[in-house]
Amino acid sequence: MPSLQQIRAALDGSGQAHVLRFWSELSEEEKEAFLQELGQLDLQRLEEHCQAAAEAAGAAPASSSQNLDPNLEPVPPESMGSVRRSDPESLAGWEHEGFLQISRNRVAVLLLAGGQGTRLGVQYPKGMYDVGLPSGKTLYQIQAERILKIQKLAESRHGSKCTVPWYIMTSEFTLKPTQTFFQENSHFGLEPSDVIMFEQRMIPAVSFDGKVILERKGKIAMAPDGNGGLYQALVDNDLLEDMKRRGVEYVHVYCVDNILVKMADPVFVGFCVKKGADCGAKVIGWIIYFHHSSSAETHPPVKCEISPLVSYFGEGLELILKGKTLKTPFILDEEAAKELQAR
Repeated sequence: MPSLQQIRAALDGSGQAHVLRFWSELSEEEKEAFLQELGQLDLQRLEEHCQAAAEAAGAAPASSSQNLDPNLEPVPPESMGSVRRSDPESLAGWEHEGFLQISRNRVAVLLLAGGQGTRLGVQYPKGMYDVGLPSGKTLYQIQAERILKIQKLAESRHGSKCTVPWYIMTSEFTLKPTQTFFQENSHFGLEPSDVIMFEQRMIPAVSFDGKVILERKGKIAMAPDGNGGLYQALVDNDLLEDMKRRGVEYVHVYCVDNILVKMADPVFVGFCVKKGADCGAKVIGWIIYFHHSSSAETHPPVKCEISPLVSYFGEGLELILKGKTLKTPFILDEEAAKELQAR
């Protein structure tokens, strides 16, 4: 373990000397633990991340025709598909292929569940949240039961027992309570060996000016390294080797708060396999219906009145739509969203 002098010199050199300002107030035991934590910090990498983030935030927004990667091109039409617009034969073919791969134990699901439910108003992992269904089921239970169902459907179609492994990426904050929750609920009927939990890395929390934040006088505030930390976590926990041992070739990745997720969606999996895709993204368009007067003989456009919508597509979507004159049904895709924002 580095000495206090070495740690202090490193902190001084990286502009983080403030973390030791309470050193004299710590007990000997606290000092030893804090030194060990500080010795594990990669200060150079932290500085590089903060600098890159600051540069990205300070950069002028790129126009539609400037600063684009010259290799960035639209996705070719032949690489895209739509459940809504595709013919029944294509949909059936994709679904058959998806179930075939599931039945051969080639498909796994991977859950990103490193965050706590603070935005839901709770201090425990999001997956343990009771969403208010009459059944009282939590997000974890809903998703576990969907894995069981997709396994049974694949078995019934192809006559062979199969397994869809469930990899769950947690964090320092969520691993233990998640493990306990699954154990207390008998893994919701799944084989414990097929529910693989692992931790993503933690990184120091910093202020907007790149200064490390203290959780308390002798401990750095740490936070999960985000969904992008998945790739390093797969390596850290030897999960690629585990997938290879199980024969997994296709992995469906999703976030814990996606309550409508279709676990190992056979249509989507089959589509990607048929297209020979290295990776695929599944998106959904907003279809919004508006109320008309019951006495109207026709359905003319009406003023939009909707409840607040919050999504990763754009928070506060209702602010864009409210009061607009639109035809029903209105399908909100990227092109329509840009048109609305320009009005």
